[in-house]
Formats: sequence, structure tokens, C-alpha cells
Amino acid sequence: MTSSGKGRPYYAASFAAGFCLMAVEIVSSRIVAPIIGSSLYTWTAVIGVTLLGLSLGSVLGGILADRYLPLFGRKVLAYAALGCAALVYAMVPLSKNLGFIFSFSTSLPPLSLLISAVLFLLPALAIGTLSPLIFKLYVSDLQDIGTKYGQLSGIWSLGSIAGVFVTGYYFIQSLGTARTVSVVAVLLLALFFYFFTSDMRRSMDARRDALILGAVLLAALLIGTFSWGRAAKAADNILFEKDTAYYAVKVVDHDLYPRYGKNRMLFLDVDMHSIQTEKPSHEFYTDIAPAFSALSSTINNIYVIGAGAYTLPSNLRRQYPKASIDVLEIDPEIEKVGRQFFNSNDYALHTIVGDARVFFRDQPTAHTKRYDLIYGDAYNSFVSVPWYLLTKESIAETKRYLNPGGMYAINFISALEGQDAALFRSVRRTMAESFRNNYVFAFGKDAEKIQNITIVGVASDVRIPDDVISGRLQSIDQTHFLAQAFAANAVVQKQDINKGTLLTDDFAPVESMMSGLMKDYFPKYIALYHDILS
Repeated sequence: MTSSGKGRPYYAASFAAGFCLMAVEIVSSRIVAPIIGSSLYTWTAVIGVTLLGLSLGSVLGGILADRYLPLFGRKVLAYAALGCAALVYAMVPLSKNLGFIFSFSTSLPPLSLLISAVLFLLPALAIGTLSPLIFKLYVSDLQDIGTKYGQLSGIWSLGSIAGVFVTGYYFIQSLGTARTVSVVAVLLLALFFYFFTSDMRRSMDARRDALILGAVLLAALLIGTFSWGRAAKAADNILFEKDTAYYAVKVVDHDLYPRYGKNRMLFLDVDMHSIQTEKPSHEFYTDIAPAFSALSSTINNIYVIGAGAYTLPSNLRRQYPKASIDVLEIDPEIEKVGRQFFNSNDYALHTIVGDARVFFRDQPTAHTKRYDLIYGDAYNSFVSVPWYLLTKESIAETKRYLNPGGMYAINFISALEGQDAALFRSVRRTMAESFRNNYVFAFGKDAEKIQNITIVGVASDVRIPDDVISGRLQSIDQTHFLAQAFAANAVVQKQDINKGTLLTDDFAPVESMMSGLMKDYFPKYIALYHDILS
């Protein structure tokens, strides 16, 4: 039976391998997010590919253990750890050269799977080989083999747990994605050095081993110096770049809309979340602010879900200078970015850090503030509103915080008609469960093309005739931009509201509803994204 002293290196190796596996899985989602966004498809692909790699690696590791451990001993484990380090380290540079994958598919589910397989299958497979190698080296006989397996398996699991929490709570936020990958590679490289040098004394060719060790050490030093000592060069127009607990954040200057002067954009992962223009614009959904005065004469308290670049809150401030405006943002770093790059302090906005669903669920309604307008503008991917903010239960919870006659507006991306209108039909039907009267603003010229759509539910049983609203909008906005957006109601009135899916906390397939419309939109957007950041 292996003594506790002799077993300690294998305990440490098992813990480190489990740590590295889960660190790779957590950081993988952050590597993929700036390429194709963060969604249900992304996480499904990353987890599935990691488990597949682990399974294949366990089989391969078992073969290596039986065939080569009797001949080469610990060096087999050392070389396996070295291979792991190299494959893990290669993930970041490889992620910068994935343009060829887009020629295979433009649909999000297969793209997520293909990119995850290219980036993470081999690293996960390599780490998977370590478990059977460690186990066979640890077990010198069959006595108490069940106990020994349980010990190593439990230690591996503890390492995995540590990998999840340390990577998610510390590494990514403090070091960033690339350096987190480097830390994992260094840890695997340390396993190589330990098990390689521990067998050098028993080697038949000490000179050869010394040359191998020296070459690996020199390569590691050169690569480490290159990666840690040199910051990756960003494009000249990228003013700020940071991995936060929620997003890969970029602030970018670009002349995408030169007619509006200077353009400053906020990217969250791959999502162009907000654009702040030097001159007033009249074509974005964030220019909707004046429209609310056509639906209500009282707008004193406003609540915006999702800060972004504070474009919508600042427009609301200009339109309603005397109103109290609260802005809820889930990522505390976005508030800092807003102050530094988007002048959010100039607009007397009160930012609250938190999640909208938690905020509206947990506030004591008898004592909390009520609002005349709540505007939902939160996204967790480049086109996807968090599904749990679109459900019947969420909308009902939010309505409780409106004053009589107050408005709850939700912005999302869909088409009004045709095969890509599933999400619009579903959100409209779900809104109607809580709001008898709701109005649609669509910011696109073609009802069958995907576009920003805002549905406004009004907490009143009295419906304002559409022609009255149109007249008010034309008097408010001389460009007729808002009246044209409101004209979508003529299309909507002809539709059967029951054709949409009622979204609930139990069933809200938002990503599935959006998968079809992504076929056309996604490749065009990705091309634009890379053009802006090049």
C-alpha cells in the first residue's frame, strides 16, 4: 500500500489537474464571448466539448498508463503535463485566427460547437489523460484500490471546485482572459518539471534528459517573457479594454455614422451595445425618449434597466429635465466606464448596481419608489435580452412598481412579420397578460427584417387611439422619425396575438426563437464588428 508521504505528489497532481480542467472550462466561455457572444448555445457547446474531451482523454490516458508507464515511469505523466501546457497556452492565439470557421456555417448553434471544438477539445482531452496516469502511478498494488481511487477522485473534484471559484471570482477579473490561460499553462508546466526531474536520477541517459529539460525551460522562459512582458497591441481606435465579471468590455471610436459627427461605441462581448454620437441622431431606438410624452402627461420618475453607454438615460434626461432617473446596471465596471468615457456624470443620473429581476422581486412594494416609466434595455448577448426578463412573471413583478398610468417599455430585436417574428409575437402576447393596452415602436423600414422593437405597456384601462398618438408624435418630432416607428401598429393590429408563445419562468425559449433570424443578420454583423475593431 502506498504510504501517505509517497502519495502526496499524486494528491497534488490530481488537485492541480482538476483545477486546470475547470479553469479552462470557465475561461473558455470568455474566450468565445468576444467571437460569437455569450448565450445558451455558447455555454452548451463549451461544457459539452469539455466533457467530450475529458472522456476521450480518460480512455487515451488509460492506454498510455498500461503501455508506457512500466517502461518510462513518471516521465509519461511529465510529458502528458507538458502537452497539456502547450495546448492550453495555444488557445488564446488560436482564438485570434478563427475566420475560416465562418465559411462552414453562419448559424449560432453549429458555430458555437465548431469554435469550441477547435479551441478546447484537445486541451480538455490532454488534461483528461492525466487522471489514469496519476492513478496508476499512485497505486502500487490492488490492496484498498477502491479507497485509493476514491481519494484521488475526491481530490480531483476539490481541485475542480477550486478552479471554478478562483477562476470565476478572481483570475478573470484581476488578470484577464489571456493571463488566466497563462497561469493554467504555468501550473501544468510545473507538473512537468516535478515529475520529469524526479525520474532523472533513475534515467539511463542523464545527458539527454538534461538537454530536454533545458530546452523546455528555455522555451518556457521565452514564451513567458513574451506573453507577460508585452501587452497585446490593441487597434488604435480602442480606448479601453477590460474583462469584467460579466463581459469583455471595449470602448471604441469609429466613424460608422459620420453624419452625426464623432461616434463612440461600447462593446460588451461581441455586442455593439450603445453608440454615443456627437450630433443628435434620428434613427436609433435610443432616440425614442420624446415618444413617452405622447402616451402620458406625467413623467416624473424614470427607471432604466441596463446602462450601457448611458445613451438612452442621457436622452431621457434631455427630454425630461425635471424627472428623477434611476439606472440599474448589473456590472459595476460599466458605471465606471460610463463616467470615464461617456460623461454620465453630466446628466444627474442615479446608478444602482444589481440585477433587475432580483431588484423588482425583493423590494418591499409598500415602501419602495414608484415610477412613471420603466424602460428595459438589458442584453446578455449581442442580440438576446435575458430570457428571465421577458416572462409573464417578470413583467407582472415590474408592473407593481408603476404609478397608475405608468409605462413599462421593453426593447428587443426581432422582425414584426414573417419567419423571423417569433420573438416579437411572443413578447407581445406575454406583455398583454399584464397590460391590456400596449403600443409598438419598430425602428426598421421593412416589417420582415430584424430590427429594434420597443413594446410599451401602459398601466391604464383607457386606450389612446392610434391616430391621436400619431398626431402627438408628429407635433413632438418634426423629422417624423417617431411617427414612422409608431406606424408599425397598423401592421400589428392585423395579427392574431395568440399565435405567439406565452413566455413563462418555466418555458421561455428566447435563444431558439432568435436562431432563425441570426442566419442572415449574424454574418453581416460579425463582418461589421471586425471591420470596426481592425
